[in-house]
Amino acid sequence: MANPTSNFNWQMPTNTDLVKDLPADFEVFGQAVDTSLADLKGGTSGQILSKNSNTDMDFVWINNDQGDITGVTAGTGLTGGGTSGAVTVSLDSPVAATLGGTAQTTYTTGDLLYASASNTLSKRAIGTTGQVLTVSGGVPTWATAAGGGKVLQVVYADYSTETSITTDTTYSDTGGTITITPTSSSSKIMLICALSAGLFRSNNTGQGGTFRILRGSTEVFRHQASANSALFTRMATGDSSQTIVYGLYAVNYLDSPATTSATTYKIQGKVLYTTNGGSIVCQSESTKSTMMALEIGA
Repeated sequence: MANPTSNFNWQMPTNTDLVKDLPADFEVFGQAVDTSLADLKGGTSGQILSKNSNTDMDFVWINNDQGDITGVTAGTGLTGGGTSGAVTVSLDSPVAATLGGTAQTTYTTGDLLYASASNTLSKRAIGTTGQVLTVSGGVPTWATAAGGGKVLQVVYADYSTETSITTDTTYSDTGGTITITPTSSSSKIMLICALSAGLFRSNNTGQGGTFRILRGSTEVFRHQASANSALFTRMATGDSSQTIVYGLYAVNYLDSPATTSATTYKIQGKVLYTTNGGSIVCQSESTKSTMMALEIGA
């Protein structure tokens, strides 16, 4: 039988076949169709047909996971997912620090993030005005700025009233006084004093003197009053009538008052010799003496 064939090489009956030839033609045709469509048989629910080779009608059943998303699984730090329909995936709240988040849900103005432990982020609230960020226990913390030797305040006073000291047994006021109120009980007070004074004694004799500093009524500093250890160098001149030596003498001291109350300092002095008209004259002829009190931060 020389019957035509289809694109799939199925022999087709012709319109000129005799009645006796048709059954045979249809048998050949049917077997060819059955053979060609054999690969379409079988498979399971959800599978799809896939070409098995370049040969016509060569198919194979495969699972429906070739390039299509069949399910979404939420991994670490995520919630949601699914295998059908509309799938939603959301970030965990809060996102862990180890996953690129902060593990925080709220913030206040000025908050700082810092690692309080390995792989752990914490918040440090803003400090107060004037505080500085420092380290305590291995983590940042706010603290009051250390004084660290800073000059916190300066008080200055000068005086020019002439004052004579004629005693060698007790100290007398020179007229110098200054008051300062420390801002911290741990501060120190640096006293820098320049005392205008003159030494007087007649009959070609030496003269000297000594001074001390009082905080209130408490002595905090003094020079030893002796002929060989005095505030002023022991001296003598060839003038048989009188020894007169003027000078600007420094009286300095670093005090620790341990208070935040107003604190008054003053300078007192005494003469080394009172015989032969011995005396110390401070601010002679209204020459100025000065005092400065500097508060030094601890």
